[in-house]
Amino acid sequence: MLGIIQTIAERKIQQAMEEGALPDLSHWKNKPLPQDDSLAKVPPDLRMAYKVLKNAGYIPEELALRKEILRTQDLLSHAADEQEKLRHLRRISLLRTKMEQCHGRAICLDEDGPYYARVVERLSTTAK
Repeated sequence: MLGIIQTIAERKIQQAMEEGALPDLSHWKNKPLPQDDSLAKVPPDLRMAYKVLKNAGYIPEELALRKEILRTQDLLSHAADEQEKLRHLRRISLLRTKMEQCHGRAICLDEDGPYYARVVERLSTTAK
């Protein structure tokens, strides 16, 4: 069974090569593949797992958040309505907070901190 499938596949490949449907890859013959530098900063014992996840289409949460921030910033720059702009600004703020949590940074809620007044304002407006 495998012999028949292999023969058919080889014929199809040969036919595509004769028709010029396949790109010329002769310049890669006997040469190593280019290095994948995207995993250079990943520890060696985790590289294979990351490569499998990458090939499966999974992206790390931090990268997904960065993409979402950029997309929301683009929406913000094209927003005409003030309410829509405010909604996009809040979304960006939330995404940045999530990204800071991914980095392990604690959110400072001291009275002097940048979030304290905003949290108090938010809680007081929702309590009414």
